[in-house]
Amino acid sequence: MLICPECQSENPDSNRFCQHCGNSLVHTNCQHCGAEIFLIAEICDRCGTPNAKQLQAFIVSEGQATKQLELASNLVTPSKSERKNRETVHNSESSWEINQQYLDSQQRYYFSSESDRKLASKFPFASQASVVQTHVRDKFPLKKTYLDILKKQQEELFTELEQRLSNPDLSLAQYPNKIKAPTIALPYLMLENYAPVIPQIYDTWQDSNLGVLLISDRSDWQLLTTLWSDRDVPWEQILWSLNEMLKFWIPLVHTGCITTLLIEDNLRIDEDESFGFQQLYLDPKDNPPSLLDLAAKWHEWLSRCPEKYPLTLEKIIQKAIAEKITNIQELRQELYTLATSERDLIDYEDLEEEISDWLDDSDEKEDLFALEQNENEIDSLFDTSKDEDQPTAALRMEIASVTEASCTDIGSQRDHNEDFFGTKTIMTQEENPSHKTMSVRGLYIVCDGMGGHSAGEVASAMAVDTLTNYFYAYWQNELPEEETINEGILLTNRTIYQTNIDNQSSGHGMMGTTLVMALLQDTQLAIAHVGDSRIYRVTRTQGLEQLTQDHEVGQREINRGVEPEIAYGRPDAYQLTQALGPRENKYIKPSIELFDIEEDCLILLCSDGLCDNNLLEKHWKTYLKPLISSSADIQSGLFKLIDFADRYNGHDNITGILLRIKLQPNFET
Repeated sequence: MLICPECQSENPDSNRFCQHCGNSLVHTNCQHCGAEIFLIAEICDRCGTPNAKQLQAFIVSEGQATKQLELASNLVTPSKSERKNRETVHNSESSWEINQQYLDSQQRYYFSSESDRKLASKFPFASQASVVQTHVRDKFPLKKTYLDILKKQQEELFTELEQRLSNPDLSLAQYPNKIKAPTIALPYLMLENYAPVIPQIYDTWQDSNLGVLLISDRSDWQLLTTLWSDRDVPWEQILWSLNEMLKFWIPLVHTGCITTLLIEDNLRIDEDESFGFQQLYLDPKDNPPSLLDLAAKWHEWLSRCPEKYPLTLEKIIQKAIAEKITNIQELRQELYTLATSERDLIDYEDLEEEISDWLDDSDEKEDLFALEQNENEIDSLFDTSKDEDQPTAALRMEIASVTEASCTDIGSQRDHNEDFFGTKTIMTQEENPSHKTMSVRGLYIVCDGMGGHSAGEVASAMAVDTLTNYFYAYWQNELPEEETINEGILLTNRTIYQTNIDNQSSGHGMMGTTLVMALLQDTQLAIAHVGDSRIYRVTRTQGLEQLTQDHEVGQREINRGVEPEIAYGRPDAYQLTQALGPRENKYIKPSIELFDIEEDCLILLCSDGLCDNNLLEKHWKTYLKPLISSSADIQSGLFKLIDFADRYNGHDNITGILLRIKLQPNFET
């Protein structure tokens, strides 16, 4: 079966186009130059860029699976001299001959280079397990992976493996044979919910006494220590990085992978300076690393940048090396105290009280995974905005950049466009030799008009104009309060309603419009809506979130406790319960919410032509998630999303405004 990259529908192998959305299953576009190329092409004919993304591959001897848990040292990429020595000792009884260009017998994963193929072909079977690291690309990216098939066949076992996080005393040795996956893959499977910090497992399988693991390749990511050596990076950002590492201590302890934190080459940052590991390293079974080992590594790495290495931080690290700090809570307390007292951002008496409360609660927080399982909030471990006891709580976030894109399309089945949108962004920037500060104020509005030929576009345009003029007058130095926003929406409704009365319109002849609106003031966001147009947020930690709730009959019934199947089984389920224009103000109750922006995100305002039929819920990973990255072109990305919506839905006008908000810590005192 072929899995459509657009709508994730299954298709027979013989299909050239997706039977659900019509997307090509044969061609794709080069990510570098945009030229149309065959999906299975190794390189672009126009620019020569490799087509398939590179994967990091591990080939492991699985003769004694349990020994894998003891051999962290063997997971290091062999040096050139080591590779030469291995070739020298190679013989027919201890080698895996590869006479073709593929890693697997199904000829799916081909080697990225000849040197990668040669390295894999000389893989030695030692008396104890060994690992060779190489690189491959996927020739058939639309086909289900071996891992996909395994998960479907053994769903209960994979669920049990994931739940082992809350019971780390259980042995891992039983799982390789049960799920037919190599031991080296188990930590990745257990920590899949922690991507993208933990590399995403792409595929894995076991063949005789060989195991293979494929993960996303991060060899082009910058080293964390390289960032630390940058003269323009303040020491507070280094402190931030140390905390990012500590956040993963407990999950790595529970999976036997603390060594992951101790290898300098393994600590990476992407183009947005988001922290991540290149791979996972298994701990030696009899002598796992301790907090002392981590502190010693910190001392080694930080000693290379003494100008950013304050004495207070050195004292904390030396206490850990001398084992005067013996657990993760104590170390976090020390870093938290340093971060807050040095910057004097909060009252010190309050700080002492917070730390005291934290330490009193340390027994409960020692087993974070048990707490997460009970609350089903695994991702919260990595959300600094939800953990007030971490050093990051003392570092204020500020705007790094705001990028916007907007587009409207008539759709394939309409003869005129009743949607209307408006955007207004004002950015100011202050810069000195050590810091650049940006301030932003933005107003973003999408309206979906209704009321017959030409009336709908009049109402939607009138709503955008009225609100724009209103906030020009009433938006002063701070984000408008909820009451001010509400008054602006009621003014807009009154304006459109009075126009209906003046034109002697009635019933279905009355024009109206839905409304979604976002007001951005630095890291504060206010949203408001009337009707069934929507606002979504996309973050790395929470994924896609619908921030608005449709004002329609079906949703109203659900709010009253009716089962969704019954609520949306009504013939009037999609009838609006609110809209601007058809009725007086006493019938209008705008939904208004205020948010703090606490991490990099996308904000999408859209008419229902874009979000109908759960389009975004099904396809956000393909069309929205990549756009969080600063290197992505969000205008082009929005065009592609709306073009897809036209093919997927197409029955209505389609409009979207997309904001990409990037944050940075404010390290200025």
